[in-house]
Amino acid sequence: MTQPETEFQGRAQRALNKLVERYIYDPDVTFIDAGYASATQDETTEDIVLRIHVRERWMNTRPEERTAFPEQVDGIPVIVVPVDFHLETNVPIEDE
Repeated sequence: MTQPETEFQGRAQRALNKLVERYIYDPDVTFIDAGYASATQDETTEDIVLRIHVRERWMNTRPEERTAFPEQVDGIPVIVVPVDFHLETNVPIEDE
């Protein structure tokens, strides 16, 4: 790993920590992580972004009434990923 990669990883971790501290208790936020932008976009890219996963209801709320997230933190882009997580039921548990 090169020095610039190591520096970027440290900056990305600090930026991620800032997002978590500020938004993890928002009732519409389900998860916050760092990853590739392509995981939620049609184009293929290897750009690392910070991702705030939100409940679908956040997307359906009028923009002026929902939490506004930053477009970037410490120079690292932030994207919003709409997703509702649900506990799967009726799934057989395998014996180990």
